[in-house]
Amino acid sequence: MNQDTLGKPPVQNEQLAYAGVLDKLSHFAMLFLGGSYAAYVFLLLPQKVSINAMAANWHLKASVMQEKLNAPVGWSFMASPESFLRGDALSYLAIIMICMIPVVCLLFTAPAFFREKRPIFGVIALLQVLILLVAATGMLVR
Repeated sequence: MNQDTLGKPPVQNEQLAYAGVLDKLSHFAMLFLGGSYAAYVFLLLPQKVSINAMAANWHLKASVMQEKLNAPVGWSFMASPESFLRGDALSYLAIIMICMIPVVCLLFTAPAFFREKRPIFGVIALLQVLILLVAATGMLVR
């Protein structure tokens, strides 16, 4: 037995699929987050909520601050290209992107489960994606 593999569990193809997608997307998302933050801070794009207004109201609860600053709620920042292409909206989108990385990883992992003849895990992965997408949309809250 090889000393390198002694005592280490085998790596499954599903794990490699998840890890590969996670690696690529997390690097891209961090670059996007840095770029969108720079666009916000250096005023490269128009803003709905200024940096000074955000800093002056940082002590408030999120709901109170949103109401006072008339900041977008939920997915309303994507209502039109004008509202979407703003420095503050791009920063928000970058955070959403980071939060959605596990969903994309599961989408790429599910086919690997089916290829490895483990369909129960593939179905569970797809159900997780469905549940997370429904939760992200807020469809059940309204």
